Amino acid sequence: MRDAIQLLTRLVATQAQRQEVGIGHADRAISMRVHDFINLDPPVFTGADPNEDPQVFIDRMQRTLRVIKATVTEPVELSSYRLLDVAVNWYESWEFSRGEDAPPTVWQEFTEAFLRHYLPPELRRARVDRFLTLQQGNMSVREYKL
Repeated sequence: MRDAIQLLTRLVATQAQRQEVGIGHADRAISMRVHDFINLDPPVFTGADPNEDPQVFIDRMQRTLRVIKATVTEPVELSSYRLLDVAVNWYESWEFSRGEDAPPTVWQEFTEAFLRHYLPPELRRARVDRFLTLQQGNMSVREYKL
């Protein structure tokens, strides 16, 4: 676990250096956030398990990142650490496709690309349709809501 914390600390510190943040104090704060992140046991996503829900991964990760008060670019670095198997390959390919001179990735950009890949629009529409046809007793969800 200590190696994981050191690796994440280096990754996030490198990102902070790119943004020209004062490193002395920033290193300590980053290290604390990384430690808190690991202790909160954030979700893992492999992209290989059909039972994994990419939206659940994003939602749980977002809550974890909010708790540790992650800075603007830390969420992507920390979240990418929790990607395994084919999801790591997707992430590395996606980052490469952005180009070497691309600015640091922000959370919204990452989540949009992630969900577009793992939860395409047609699947999202099917989920909405399935939700809207659920029944609460003898009423549809729409009727129950009204």
